[in-house]
Amino acid sequence: MSSYPPRRCGIGAYARAQVERLRAGGHEVVVLSPPDGDGDVRLPFLGGRPFVRAARIGGSFDRIIVHFQPRLYYRPRAPLSKVATSLALAWLVLRRPATEILVHEADPPRPAWRPDYVALRPAFARARLLFHTEAERRALERAYRVRARAALVAHTDGVRVHASPTPDEARRHLGIEGDGRVLLCAGFLHPSKGFERAVRAFAAAGSPGRLFVVGSVRDPTPENLTYARELRALCEATPGVSFLERYVSDEDFDRWIAAADLFVLPYRQAWSSGALARARALGTPALVSAVGGLAEQAGPGDRVFETDEELVGLLRSAAR
Repeated sequence: MSSYPPRRCGIGAYARAQVERLRAGGHEVVVLSPPDGDGDVRLPFLGGRPFVRAARIGGSFDRIIVHFQPRLYYRPRAPLSKVATSLALAWLVLRRPATEILVHEADPPRPAWRPDYVALRPAFARARLLFHTEAERRALERAYRVRARAALVAHTDGVRVHASPTPDEARRHLGIEGDGRVLLCAGFLHPSKGFERAVRAFAAAGSPGRLFVVGSVRDPTPENLTYARELRALCEATPGVSFLERYVSDEDFDRWIAAADLFVLPYRQAWSSGALARARALGTPALVSAVGGLAEQAGPGDRVFETDEELVGLLRSAAR
């Protein structure tokens, strides 16, 4: 149960890679997706409907895997719908003990007494939960006051590399040939990505190479559109920075990462990162903000930073 391509969604891409891996191993897999995904069963995801459907048809399945991210299932500014959604997930877990919840993100319960969070707690307490890092598991247990039946799964398990060119091949394809180091920020544009941190740190470090900021707005909220506009202005005013506001295909996303000498993830908020998992699969070192579970997800060739000053220092070191 997940968003699914052709929807432009990292969770959907992760789910498709998981489905392909399971089917290649001989498993029979039924995908339950929203109407804009190529699932075997399609229905609207808001209001708890997919959980009710899964509870109804799930008796013959050995596993039911729910890819959980609140925005997939919860209707904004709709309190009664949110309560119904949490109750439906709790009902699925109670009715079908084989349910596993792969937690990509979970909102902290604020306030803790809010009915939709109260109804969600038994679902997290009873289901088998899957996380990408121990930090994410601890954060959920602490926030929801549960002792999870949990297991860790490597985020790279959900990555399917679509293109793996050499750096020179990738740069030729993308039209960014030339001298100097290539640094990259890439992904959907919203304030929690913190791409402006990388742009300012790049300038403070003396513009060590070329920085490309590649991405597009997925959810056109006023906040996200304002962020994209301000980020564009900052990039245009910063020497050595190119802002490419566009959605790139999975293949070109891989090419951008392969073309980069450094992949910069200056996130202000995150649980884990599919983009970081993709960089690890492609062998591109990353500079990673120490938020959520990212520090634990970072590989041996990556560097973790906590402050903007530390990021500036890492960029200067990279230039040397």
